[in-house]
Amino acid sequence: MLGLMLVRLEPLDPSHLPHVMTWVNDRDVVQYFANRQTPITEDEERAYLETLVASKVDRAYSIYFASEYVGQCSINQIYWPAKNGRVFIAIGKKHQGRGVGPSALEQLIDRAWHELDLHKLWLIVRKDNRSAQAMYLKLGFDFEGVLADEYCVNGRYFDMVRMGLVRKG
Repeated sequence: MLGLMLVRLEPLDPSHLPHVMTWVNDRDVVQYFANRQTPITEDEERAYLETLVASKVDRAYSIYFASEYVGQCSINQIYWPAKNGRVFIAIGKKHQGRGVGPSALEQLIDRAWHELDLHKLWLIVRKDNRSAQAMYLKLGFDFEGVLADEYCVNGRYFDMVRMGLVRKG
């Protein structure tokens, strides 16, 4: 895995829009995202980023490998009374499989526990995306259940697996 020093998270800023646009319309990257099935314009993504940055229940970060932008990660839908939030990560195609995702998620988890004081992180991942599940398992997430026919992408239904990670101590 890449050293944490090579992978760094930077709070998302609307000025990161040109970087974000490098992957939001890449079918290989967004094929697993049910809500990203039609092309997104720069104006639409700019509006979304501005909303995300201003949100009280989302914390989003750009991921850099050395000085190169490689993707996004976030904790969304933070439910402050229970101190839990949903994990999201997207890595540009040319950087996938190089250890960037696990390194970024380790940092995101650290921020969840130490900066946000969250108790639990959760995510859903397509049941057929075994490589992502393996990554989450290595980071300490565990299976919580299967959501049958949860996502519909291009008219095809997919089962999703919910995974969670509870803060220890």
